[in-house]
Amino acid sequence: MIEIKDINDKRIAYYKSLRYTPPSHSKDKLMLTEGEKVTLQLLNSDFHIHSIFAVQEFYKNNEEIISRKKLTGTQLFYAAKSFMNQIVGFRLHSGVMALANQPEPPELYNLSSPVIVMNGIINSENVGIIIRNCAAFGVDSIIVDKETSSPYLRRAVRVSMGAVLNMKVFFSENIIDVLEKLKKSSYKIISAEIESKSIPLTKYKFPSKFALVFGNEGKGIERDILNISDLIINIPITGNVNSLNVASSSAVILSKIYEQRNQNSSA
Repeated sequence: MIEIKDINDKRIAYYKSLRYTPPSHSKDKLMLTEGEKVTLQLLNSDFHIHSIFAVQEFYKNNEEIISRKKLTGTQLFYAAKSFMNQIVGFRLHSGVMALANQPEPPELYNLSSPVIVMNGIINSENVGIIIRNCAAFGVDSIIVDKETSSPYLRRAVRVSMGAVLNMKVFFSENIIDVLEKLKKSSYKIISAEIESKSIPLTKYKFPSKFALVFGNEGKGIERDILNISDLIINIPITGNVNSLNVASSSAVILSKIYEQRNQNSSA
């Protein structure tokens, strides 16, 4: 292992000033895990580990799992937790971080129903919560459009509690084109939006093959997507608020989908 004593040590450049995700992470297709629990999930996954930066205690407590990944000493860095805080630019909870290569995105037709589509969701914490909700309710296929924050940004990974490690994430440059291709493959396109013609969630039975679209935190789902949707659904709420946060909405709807799927499988 290599002890880091200089805040400008080039060997830990990827870990420097992490309050916001450095452009180098996106450019080099890297993702960062923060915290012992998520980092251990990463070590137990098939992801290619770039490096680990942690307090010495983490290495001592997890020697076996780290050795199984066959990481070399040049990939293992350590420092005192107080010094790590200076390097990353914020107070670390456990003093454990790791970098891994983002996985190769799946082919569109390797996704499985239901597919969750994120349209212009720019808050990475919302993205992370939606992914965690997907994992909680048995969904593993995600499509993100070019306006949506990457699920592999540090905050999204942290908030998802590592759930993104088990997701198939497809990145779309042209979301309309992608949705049209899904429709040709017998997918129903369902948008979650408050519209005059939307159907209450409580009165809808989901089909066996569908993609569910969630939209931007302020503007909602793009009109072009609504226009090609087979159906628009809403969550019945009181008049005390105009709408639910998109991450909260995803939990409500995914829970209903999970309930219906379980009913179908036990019928």
